[in-house]
Amino acid sequence: MWKQPETALPVLLPFLALAACDSGSEPEEPRPAAIAISPESAAFVSLGATVRFSARITDQNGDVFDGTVAWSSSDPGIFTVSTDGEVTAAGNGEGELTASIEDVSATAEVIVQQLPTGMAIVSGDAQTGSAGDPLARPLVVRVVDGGGSPAEGIEVAFAAAGDGSADPDTVETGTDGMAETTWRLGGGSGIQLLNASLEDGTNVEFAAAVGTLDPAPDSAVYRIVFEATWSRRTHPDDFPPGPHFSPLIGAVHSDRVSFWDLGETASPGIESMAETGATSLLSGEIRAEIPQNASAIVSGSGSGSPGRVTIRDVVVRLDDPLVTLVTMIAPSPDWFVGVTGYSLLNGLGHWTDERSVVLYPLDAGTDDGPSYTSDNDDTSPREPIHNLRGLKPFSAQAIGSFTLTRVDG
Repeated sequence: MWKQPETALPVLLPFLALAACDSGSEPEEPRPAAIAISPESAAFVSLGATVRFSARITDQNGDVFDGTVAWSSSDPGIFTVSTDGEVTAAGNGEGELTASIEDVSATAEVIVQQLPTGMAIVSGDAQTGSAGDPLARPLVVRVVDGGGSPAEGIEVAFAAAGDGSADPDTVETGTDGMAETTWRLGGGSGIQLLNASLEDGTNVEFAAAVGTLDPAPDSAVYRIVFEATWSRRTHPDDFPPGPHFSPLIGAVHSDRVSFWDLGETASPGIESMAETGATSLLSGEIRAEIPQNASAIVSGSGSGSPGRVTIRDVVVRLDDPLVTLVTMIAPSPDWFVGVTGYSLLNGLGHWTDERSVVLYPLDAGTDDGPSYTSDNDDTSPREPIHNLRGLKPFSAQAIGSFTLTRVDG
């Protein structure tokens, strides 16, 4: 029998080994295998608000893959998304944000649920009518969210003082944020009142006249009570040690001047108050408007929270019927609460007996700190003053209230 020479096997083995090595020398091309979206979800409380999402792509080996995802919205009526991942709230509802590349995708939950932060009278105030009859024009209010957009699906309760009535007495706002009712006046003459309110206590007051009214007195005296309700129970997220409010500071003034407003850039005085609690700069801004556009500085002590501060003998006049009052949330980067240009005259030009204002946290737009104890980090460029209701670290609960009560008659 023929046998292979013994030298043949050693000669072939190196060639076989080389062939085996050559067949595995080419590495597999990287391909996208997974996407991680950040943040994992987003909840919006006002239309027009935005959040920037990012996506990290990894390949089959877990290494970062150099590629670009395509972003898409499950319902553009709820939110839209730009090519670079910026999501904008468009309407109430829940949807999914998708990031995809080739055949790989990932999703994040997006929820839009407007929270009301304000209500204003649109029409129907200051009518005249006959006792027991419905007024000629309906009463209409508009409810808005923190971005000033109409808030849909918010329940408004209408309640007339005395034996008057509203029909209907409960109305849900439409897509335009509007709610309306008809007011049937009660018996008697003089000024009659009807209150429109939200579940959180936010309210506006309608006034109607039956018969001839005497002129309003030239001035009135009010007591202002600040009730601080901010606490670990109402705002549990990252609640800080030593919660308190800075000294109250504000003005009695006319509508010819405004010291701050939502959507406007904070003045140096508002910035100083909101960031440090100091009142001197804002006092100077108010003093510069006296006597042409303002009549007095209003001030009160600071307070722990929960806590209460009372300011007595605040005199307002027909020429200067507005009150502006603010206080810093402390500690915080630039957060505060307050009212601006709040009128103590009703629609008929008479002094109101009592008004209550629900207060939500506001951001002065001057500091970028995301938490109560953040270091100072100036916002550049500055942002407009905006509402923080329902935005971390705050909950949807109020942070306090002002009650303004007439005490001179």
